[in-house]
Amino acid sequence: MLGKKLELLLLLAIFASPLTLADGPFETFSEDRLAALQAEGQTVLVEVYADWCSTCRRQSPILSELLKDEQFAGITGLKLDWDDQRSQAQALGAPRQSTLILYVGSERIDTSVAETNPERLREFLAQADTAPGS
Repeated sequence: MLGKKLELLLLLAIFASPLTLADGPFETFSEDRLAALQAEGQTVLVEVYADWCSTCRRQSPILSELLKDEQFAGITGLKLDWDDQRSQAQALGAPRQSTLILYVGSERIDTSVAETNPERLREFLAQADTAPGS
């Protein structure tokens, strides 16, 4: 019984605590970094994140795990802070936090908002494999 309570407390602590912006396979977003990756023809996932966003806290660990998958090893993740970089997020067309934007080179492949289903997130990232020029 004590084991289950401890397990629950640990899970609550993990999901209640804010993630750092450069958590896991993500780099901190900057316009210069995005432009450099696009100029190299790289595949880029921009995750528009906010610490207080419960959807973001569900979405982000799934994305971190997916980006570790061999299938998605070529995708560079950039985490954009909705609160501190809102003008950059809006310039990219993000309507809100928990928005994902997928690029292959300078071509925008797709956008997703508030998706937390692991299989749908996998399908979203897999679009990069079938995009022209990938």
